[in-house]
Amino acid sequence: MRKISFNLIIIDICFFTPHCFTLWSAIRTIVKKWNERLKLMTPGKTLKKSFIAVVLSGVLAISGYFGALNTVFDLYQNIADKFFQKQAEDNLHVIYTGASIKYIESIFGAPVKEEHSEDGKVNEYIYSFRKFYLQVVYDNKNTVILYSVTSKDKDFHPEVPYLGKTLGHKFKDFGNHINYLHFDHSSKFYQYEEGHYLGNPGNYRNFYLAYNPAGVDYVELQSLPDFYNNDEPSPNKKDVEVFRSKNAPNTFGVGDINGGPEGLELSFRLGIDYYDARDIPDKD
Repeated sequence: MRKISFNLIIIDICFFTPHCFTLWSAIRTIVKKWNERLKLMTPGKTLKKSFIAVVLSGVLAISGYFGALNTVFDLYQNIADKFFQKQAEDNLHVIYTGASIKYIESIFGAPVKEEHSEDGKVNEYIYSFRKFYLQVVYDNKNTVILYSVTSKDKDFHPEVPYLGKTLGHKFKDFGNHINYLHFDHSSKFYQYEEGHYLGNPGNYRNFYLAYNPAGVDYVELQSLPDFYNNDEPSPNKKDVEVFRSKNAPNTFGVGDINGGPEGLELSFRLGIDYYDARDIPDKD
């Protein structure tokens, strides 16, 4: 009875996997055991059953090997995703209004979506990361005039520039000096926005907070009374105070120096559009 040799097979396999020496070792061990059994076996059914057992052992060994490779690849992918997300979060600290849109592209790459006004005066980039959406609005001089962050994750608490709090706090915790108010609703969503102007301490920028329906609910939403939701009449001070004491923003925005809500910076509203968010695939 001739001994079995898998040398040629192994040589072929080595062309297809960088880990061929591990696979070679596993199969060589199996072949060695088979050849040792040949010396003790007699022809017939015993030999046939033993051969089948060796073949099955080889198949299981190879399957286990490639299963281990898949596990290592999944682990690598998970680590890479977490690193990419952490890098995106850290980069929120280095963007600012007044910067060139080319600078933003150099940090975050190509956007997942972009919009351009018909008159060409204002443009929007949307980025989607595992824990947040990033909106960047820039003018026809390629200057960033607004950026906003909409959280997707209850455990994500980015700091809101100049306002001294993080997302997850109630609206009232950010102060009561509101210079801009907007809300919108439909049968599918509810949206609320407010603006804070700090003057010189905020370098003459407007800072925005919002509940965006595409974002996460840090707390269960309790909207303004229904009769306000057509913008007529404007909500009274008491109802706004109640709303702000019960609800938490999931979005913040930073406007341009000497800009304002009546200018170009809110041309695309604050944060990602609800219907756009429904079409963007989630990395999870």
